[in-house]
Amino acid sequence: MPELLNRIVLAHGSSDSWQTVDQVMARVSMGGVEFTSRMQPSPLQDVEVTASAASPALTLAGFPGAGLVAHYQPNRVWIEGADGRLQVERSAPGTTFRSVRHWLWWDQLDVVYYCGVILWQALCLPFTLLRSGCEMTELEPVVLAGGERLYPLRVVLPGDIPGFAAEQTLYADAAGLVHRVDYAPQLYGSWVRVAQLLEGHEMFGGFVHATRRRTYLCLPNGQPLRTLALGWLDLDDVGVVRRAHC
Repeated sequence: MPELLNRIVLAHGSSDSWQTVDQVMARVSMGGVEFTSRMQPSPLQDVEVTASAASPALTLAGFPGAGLVAHYQPNRVWIEGADGRLQVERSAPGTTFRSVRHWLWWDQLDVVYYCGVILWQALCLPFTLLRSGCEMTELEPVVLAGGERLYPLRVVLPGDIPGFAAEQTLYADAAGLVHRVDYAPQLYGSWVRVAQLLEGHEMFGGFVHATRRRTYLCLPNGQPLRTLALGWLDLDDVGVVRRAHC
């Protein structure tokens, strides 16, 4: 394990503690230009989310309406009614998500897929980097205007970790807390880079989570264009369910 990754993992709760976790839960709100530009102005508002710690799977209780439950997996998204009956589903959502129609508008299953990818990483990083197949390289520190240093970790994710970009760069402070994640979303092509800024770090159940995330386009010099958020994510009431035998 690279020294920087070890520092990041310890700052967010330690790998030993993560091995005892079965599920991560949170109350979530999401929005931004990526939603409004595709006719989804208020996608998630105080939705109860439960993410599996062991594999990419996530449920959204009360979405898209009261009594409904949406489910996300990389190869399938679906919505069930209050009685558990299937309402609608889509297989291989990642391939259909890149069609021409998705530049213009999203349906409810598109929202489930997009939010599922974002939320699973938000709730499970940095511990997903401990999975087999992750490639990591420590880069030279970046000195900010005020003299503070951020320590970049370039990551290439394996195919079993969902994401809109296989390659990402995490920026951590001296203590190991991640404050920024840069990547080039596959939705826009490699010529567009975005920065997800992480703020409001709080301890929940022994783990540290950023409660506010804002995603901006990056200027050619790497600075985020803060005038307009492509996406925003707020977390609250984060908790964990530990495995019964732990």
